Amino acid sequence: MAELLVMHHATCARKALFTLFEKGAPVERRELQRDFLRTPEYRSLNPDGVVPTFVDDSGRPLVESSLIMRYLDEAYDGPALQPADPWERIKVDLWLKRVDEKYFPALGAITAATFIRSMFGDPLDEARLAVMLDAMVNHNDRVMRENCVREGLASPFVAAGLRQLRKMLDDAEAALEDGDWLVGDAISLADCAMLPIMLRFAEFRLDAAWSKRPRVAAWWARLESRPSTKRMIDLADRPLLEEVIAAMNEEARRYYLDALI
Repeated sequence: MAELLVMHHATCARKALFTLFEKGAPVERRELQRDFLRTPEYRSLNPDGVVPTFVDDSGRPLVESSLIMRYLDEAYDGPALQPADPWERIKVDLWLKRVDEKYFPALGAITAATFIRSMFGDPLDEARLAVMLDAMVNHNDRVMRENCVREGLASPFVAAGLRQLRKMLDDAEAALEDGDWLVGDAISLADCAMLPIMLRFAEFRLDAAWSKRPRVAAWWARLESRPSTKRMIDLADRPLLEEVIAAMNEEARRYYLDALI
């Protein structure tokens, strides 16, 4: 059977996993431990050592979460998650591009400055930090991660990330003027891609970020009530989630919300 290899709390893995749940495809979910990502066995499937990775029935690996999402939608029966109309489909592609190139890096910055930073103690455990950084293949991601861990809320990556996330919420509010979903009249890969960001906001107790964006608030309520979202929440590692919540102290939460609202 085909497999989707994930770490549940990784945002890129979450969007592929949510797509899988929405599609209802006969694909087995395999949860990985972080150390396994550095092994030759996993690097033979995914040279960057990140999640998710999809492995089809023939053992062929597919990497890059947006490509995996499209493949799941097109290769399996189930509800269509891409519009039939080419113009509407391009709108979905634009959301996927924004998530990959803008929104996930922005979310990564505010996560690194709080939760990931908390993992290394005060003063920083330099040896453990070096292990994490050395495992990162993408140079730009590594630079951002290290700066956010070292400087916390003072990192320029955090300020830039918050500006990007505020624009994201404004863009979603505008897109939702035409209907209940980001593109078209049904849930699509655009909503699937955004789900992990909204879920992370909720986990960080940043729900007030859409208090003045009523269409975003209503859209999130629709997303949150879906069986696929409930399944995602049920899969959460509760002790890890408590660490995530604790790392977002009141100072950081207030700073983030002031920038987002």
